[in-house]
Amino acid sequence: MDIRMATQMEKAKRQAIAISVFLVVLMLGVATTFIALSFVGNRGVGDDVPIDAPQKPVVTASWVMPVAADAATVLKEANFNLVQKNNTQSWYEYDLGYTIGAAAGTPVVACYDGKVTSVVESGDASTGKLVRIQHADGLETVYSSLDSITVKVGDNIKSGAKIGTVGNTSYYETFQMPHVRLMAYQNGQAVNPEQFVEFPNKEQK
Repeated sequence: MDIRMATQMEKAKRQAIAISVFLVVLMLGVATTFIALSFVGNRGVGDDVPIDAPQKPVVTASWVMPVAADAATVLKEANFNLVQKNNTQSWYEYDLGYTIGAAAGTPVVACYDGKVTSVVESGDASTGKLVRIQHADGLETVYSSLDSITVKVGDNIKSGAKIGTVGNTSYYETFQMPHVRLMAYQNGQAVNPEQFVEFPNKEQK
């Protein structure tokens, strides 16, 4: 074997070794990347939190009746499509709110989170003592014929927080039973409270 052939064989051997080393390094790199991606893919939101760490519940406000359902009697329901008789005034009209009876002194609560924008302590013949609460998205609720009021203008109120007590201070339409009258408005227009509040079985009076 001459020197030229020996040199070529040595060169080919070195190339084969280099290619083998390259392939081994490449395979190790691919395997490492695959393992890393698998680890990341199996991680989820909150994996940085210890397993035994307490999880904070997500609390969302809900609409509630102005008077606890087990203490309430719906004396008159809202009806935007059919006129109803106002027994006090002896005429027929569309009733745009709910009249909810309960024992005198029963707490009246905010139907939803909001801010108190109006408080009428003196009352008048049509509404009696009144509280108005502004909610999100141009919605507001009005609670009238109250006996007492426990909030003031500017108060931020949570759903279910007490704002007053059931009374009979409105003379526009009187009922033998103390009550609270609930009305709702969307961007200044009266809407049926049934869109937001679930009422119990109604007892038409």
